[in-house]
Amino acid sequence: MYEASSPFVAAGSALLLGAATGILPVGLAEASALAIGLVTPRWLAVLLCVAFTVGHVAAKLPWYWLGGHADRVTGRWGARYVARAREMLASRPAYGRGVLALSAVTSVPPFHLSAIAAGITGVPALPFVAICLGGRLLRFGLLVTAPQLLRPLFG
Repeated sequence: MYEASSPFVAAGSALLLGAATGILPVGLAEASALAIGLVTPRWLAVLLCVAFTVGHVAAKLPWYWLGGHADRVTGRWGARYVARAREMLASRPAYGRGVLALSAVTSVPPFHLSAIAAGITGVPALPFVAICLGGRLLRFGLLVTAPQLLRPLFG
């Protein structure tokens, strides 16, 4: 069993937190990344950021799968999100990997809708995961870095 203060336990917790914030599209991921930025030492904050990002992107895979099966979605909840993703695609006829990368970094358009749209448009799974990991690692890395940069100003 691991000691409660172990970096492995912390990384596992960050992974699970990332997954939880990735499943629900409510914006808690950014607040969580800022909180990770308060962790010391810095190497641990980096480890937690990577684990959090991996969990978050893994939780977007069901959204991607939903898009890949959009024509067969019958449930009210799933159909509503597929409809919103299709509306997004109608307003962005040139949707592709660039828009997915932009969404992964900025959340514009909303990242969960971009994941569904990637499934609808047939973006292959490996590039989807790679683009999402890169974009989200950049986004969360910047958020984790902010408290680290401000710490010297406030002691």
